Amino acid sequence: MVGWGIIGAGDVTEVKSGPALSKAAGSRLVTVMRRDEAKLVDYAQRHGVPEWTTDPDEVINHPGVDVVYVATPTSTHLQYTIAAARAGKHVLVEKPMASSAQECRLMIDACREAGVKLWVAYYRRTLPRFDIVRDLLAQGTVGDIVAARITWFKPGTREGWRWDPELNPGGEFAETACHTLDLLDQLLGPVATVHGQHADAVRVAADFGWEGGAIGSGLWVFEAPVAEEEVVLTGTRGELRFSSLAPSAVRITVDGEVSEQSAPEPDHVHQPLVESIVAELGGGPACPATGDAALRTTEVIEQILGS
Repeated sequence: MVGWGIIGAGDVTEVKSGPALSKAAGSRLVTVMRRDEAKLVDYAQRHGVPEWTTDPDEVINHPGVDVVYVATPTSTHLQYTIAAARAGKHVLVEKPMASSAQECRLMIDACREAGVKLWVAYYRRTLPRFDIVRDLLAQGTVGDIVAARITWFKPGTREGWRWDPELNPGGEFAETACHTLDLLDQLLGPVATVHGQHADAVRVAADFGWEGGAIGSGLWVFEAPVAEEEVVLTGTRGELRFSSLAPSAVRITVDGEVSEQSAPEPDHVHQPLVESIVAELGGGPACPATGDAALRTTEVIEQILGS
């Protein structure tokens, strides 16, 4: 049985991740931590967590915790990951992995030196609907992928912790667009070249070349009047269209014929990721959401926005 402890039992852990730590086979949530004690007690009671604390060190040093899940703002990921590694605990850290690529490297080094695993919560790498995309690519359904196009227009304001540079450098682009960039790292291979420009990380554009041979572009606007989000992978025989964020069907066009495939979204989207981590710790295949892969995504974001 893999025991988990959460540092930062906030909104992201309410539905997406927290319940999955208990519902996945061979997994249990042992203890949770947040600074606000009233909210902490309420969280623990509602989710049936047996222990809680306002001290992150008590999570890190808890004898029943095998994996520390760091679900705090980006600026604190480095300190909690290193502390957990030094305590001999495996780490799952929220995305983006850290405030800079250099911090990511320090986290990777600390976990490697301590002999513990490091994963990052890029859960799309394990979601069933992206299994569909991976299978279609492996089968060559649309031929060899030659181009990719990312579009994300989103209404919004520059409010909240995502736009606080002390908590999350890079704004909402770094905090959310990273999901798409990480997914394409898995689907197309690492980015070989990237050139970007931006206005305050609110309007962002980039050109890419992936090691797999595809070229492409991305356009993100976080003050648009309408919402639009899509990834288009163009192959030599057709194309795939899908959302990297919304649980919609994958649209497939081959030789002019259009079809769709879909997969049910898990109630808790982190659960396949948690199950993959538990399987790896039990001697199974490695979970694909590694610190090394997440470092590449952070490096791409830095190249787009500037270090």
